[in-house]
Amino acid sequence: MASSAVYGLLTEASVLDRNRIVLQAFLSTVLGTAWTGVAVAQRREQSWRPTAQVHVELRYDDNLFLLTAGRKPDLDPVSAADAQSGRVQDMESATDLIPTPRLEVGLEGPGLGGRALALSAEAGYEVNVQNPKRRHAELGFTLAQSLPREGRLRFSADWRPSYFHKNYLQDAVDLNADDNIGPEERRYEGGTSGEVDLALGYRNRLVQSTKDRPFGLSAELQVGYFDRSYDAPFPGRSRRGPGGGAAVVVAMGRRWSLGLDYAYESLKADPTRQVMILDENFFGADFNGNGTFSDDSARAFELVDRSRTEQELGASLEGELSKVVTLELAYGRRLRSFSSEEPYDVSNRGRKDTRNEFEAELDARLARGLHLRLGARRAVQSTNRPEDPGSTGDETDYTRHVAWVGLRYRL
Repeated sequence: MASSAVYGLLTEASVLDRNRIVLQAFLSTVLGTAWTGVAVAQRREQSWRPTAQVHVELRYDDNLFLLTAGRKPDLDPVSAADAQSGRVQDMESATDLIPTPRLEVGLEGPGLGGRALALSAEAGYEVNVQNPKRRHAELGFTLAQSLPREGRLRFSADWRPSYFHKNYLQDAVDLNADDNIGPEERRYEGGTSGEVDLALGYRNRLVQSTKDRPFGLSAELQVGYFDRSYDAPFPGRSRRGPGGGAAVVVAMGRRWSLGLDYAYESLKADPTRQVMILDENFFGADFNGNGTFSDDSARAFELVDRSRTEQELGASLEGELSKVVTLELAYGRRLRSFSSEEPYDVSNRGRKDTRNEFEAELDARLARGLHLRLGARRAVQSTNRPEDPGSTGDETDYTRHVAWVGLRYRL
């Protein structure tokens, strides 16, 4: 019986396959079943499989440029002063509809100790319908190594090559020679930056949930480095620095989990001279050099320091509403503290920002590998810098609503 089975395989296989089958049959006969087990384990360890996911999302944003409620109407219609100064150039609409296709490809196979290792790369492109200047690509790379106790070591690198934020004050020209700068005498240029974000995280299970003990606990620590570099003429807006964070996830039975996280970043900017519009009466200084201290809208060229720290607290609740539908609710609070000590830096000296953000998302499995996502987010920022006192274009108080629908398909 055994000889006829081997002969059947040999007649259907290629020459190389025949040699392999004969060799394995011989080793199995001589060494016993131990050899067969080793061969199977080696084949498993050497197996790698490709992965691929396609994401398509359509997002609506009602405050794309993070404008105050008073500034949003300025984009439509555009005033003569704003058109002449370039303040809203390429900012076609405060709201936008943004299709975003994204492709992720990867490899999964054995890593350290034979545990799963996953490598992936993704590329996405935001296609802003109303504001083509904002269209941009985003690229990412991830390496994740599974560890004991449901642990994971994960490295990620994200790169945004070019991104148009909005227009910022670049200069001012006193056209009517009255020593004060009116709205039409300001000159704005587009602020475009490139960005790199690196992160290394370690996750481990501290307590495993069981039938007798439904609550489980896992924790994650992360360190990283952030670098955003602005193109000329705004190098002073560039910032970089390290960050870190910690998170815990409490499993509440098999269907629900509660997450808590904290993150901190220390971002350094180089003090740089920048044009601002300042009130000489307030500072008692002659910014425009005309020998007086009474111009309330004088052109000033003084040092600005955008260094700051950021702290973010977050909480999330995620669970299964059914076998095919999951719900996630999240809240985040971001605190920014600016450290500028430059005496005329009205936009950043003593500045503090607070942003509260609420988010909800539903994920429904439509078919094998195919998921539908529906979500919404509301963000509200308040700051102690009233209405951008230096008229530089920096965001201050704003409210933003975002909604999205997306499909994800795993090939």
